[in-house]
Amino acid sequence: MIKDYMTHDHRECDNLYAPLESAISEENWDRALELYMPFKNAMLKHFAMEEEVLFPKMEEFMGGGEGPIHVMKMEHNQIRSIIDQLGEAINEKNTQKALGLGETFMILTQQHNMKEEQVLYTMAEQLPFDKEALLEEMKKVEA
Repeated sequence: MIKDYMTHDHRECDNLYAPLESAISEENWDRALELYMPFKNAMLKHFAMEEEVLFPKMEEFMGGGEGPIHVMKMEHNQIRSIIDQLGEAINEKNTQKALGLGETFMILTQQHNMKEEQVLYTMAEQLPFDKEALLEEMKKVEA
């Protein structure tokens, strides 16, 4: 339930990035600017669902510390930074910089998503809390 929903959300974010990357490649800066904010907002909403709802609930059962949730939060911060830098590169109309940041974003995000989908969400599914209630709470999160 959580795994399916969040995995689907990963794909939705990917689907928002692809046309942005195309616009950058074509140096269609107006289109890139138009596509950037919906992409950024979707990513930030995804991170917020995890950081504000899912991770705290998981930590109630697993504890905090330096475990997998800590690593995911660190990776979120890295990805946020790249997304911000990507926005700057788009504003600067710097194709090479934007495409380089986009490539870094894709590599980091794909690795990150795989860890969440294969490990973290599977762990969440096994913990003894109300998955439906948590999912409803996650859906209410704003970016």
